[in-house]
Amino acid sequence: MIRAIAFDGNGVLYYRTSDFTDALIHYIHETYMPNLNLEHAVALQLKFMHEAFDNLISKEDALTRFMNSIGLQDPEARRDILSKELEFSKDIHLFPGERETLLELSLRGFRLGMITNSYQSASEKASWFRALGLDCIAENIVSSIDVGVSKPDSRIYIEFARRVGFEPKEIAFVGHEEAELQGAHAAGMLPISFNCEDNVRQKLHLQKFSDLLYFF
Repeated sequence: MIRAIAFDGNGVLYYRTSDFTDALIHYIHETYMPNLNLEHAVALQLKFMHEAFDNLISKEDALTRFMNSIGLQDPEARRDILSKELEFSKDIHLFPGERETLLELSLRGFRLGMITNSYQSASEKASWFRALGLDCIAENIVSSIDVGVSKPDSRIYIEFARRVGFEPKEIAFVGHEEAELQGAHAAGMLPISFNCEDNVRQKLHLQKFSDLLYFF
């Protein structure tokens, strides 16, 4: 019996109209560094961000190393970039019918939450969902930067199970990446696919977010 549902973050529980990294790099290019090599800057940002996913370095270290690497030294510009990073990151949108679906699932007694590979802390991401009136998600967010391990490592799924107080077999995981869905299955959870390529689809697949209401 499924008693809790965990969701991946970007691409499943929310989406952005523009890629976060691209938006940040283009802002730096347009505002401060017209000669910036965009492709190289994107690669550097992703490199340091992924190092922070598993808490190898802090988010602050990741951003500092990134700005050092592209040669952005002006203190005022650096403070502005730190502010813009948060602004672009929290500019999220919900999928059609999602809010109503999540609130209904919560009313039915399901524990809901998110398992996210991110250099944003769980508390930061929780603030995004509280602002959307979705405390049911905000209460149970496991972020890789906090726990020091990222999907598809089984330990991050097990940590979510520990926090909600259920066995993995009582938890469904909704994702869109094959490796992460396989990681959930390996941890003992029920994988459900959404917003994914055809070859990633699981036996349980959401054509639309509200399909969740008819699965359990």
